[in-house]
Amino acid sequence: MFWKIFDRIEQVLALAALSGLVLAVLFAAIGRSIGAPVAAAPQYAQLALIWACVLGADIAARQGQHIRVNALYYMLPNKGRAAVSLLCLALVLPFLGFIAWEGWLLATGNWERELGASGLSYGLVTLALPVGAVLLALSFLRRLAAVGLLALFDHLEDEDTDPEDLAAEEVL
Repeated sequence: MFWKIFDRIEQVLALAALSGLVLAVLFAAIGRSIGAPVAAAPQYAQLALIWACVLGADIAARQGQHIRVNALYYMLPNKGRAAVSLLCLALVLPFLGFIAWEGWLLATGNWERELGASGLSYGLVTLALPVGAVLLALSFLRRLAAVGLLALFDHLEDEDTDPEDLAAEEVL
């Protein structure tokens, strides 16, 4: 139940960020057209774009829809595919941990810096890096627990299917 609420909140935030991006660009274009440019609009658009990308990437990872090259992967026997998935996970999780740590240092170091004419903290932009890394790590671990090592990087056929719902099913 917690994860369904968490996932829904993340989806709403991603859509809000995407909507904010569209609105910022729209206001900037209208402002320029009528001779009253909105100076902070590009910074708001940048902030919204970054957060939309980070949240969207996590949603895609949670559903197994991240970029993958799987022609050779599916030619392997199940044990080989499980080994490749384990190797990928063993490489990805420490990398995400590193990104989260360094991104946190970057965000806290940039907190006092202003984001152009917006008056917002540049830390809000750089905070997307550690937040995104933590969200991705959680999503990979959730998928691992729900579908197992063999189906970890597979796409869920039904996008409404929750990885937790697949835990009881046997994945070939």
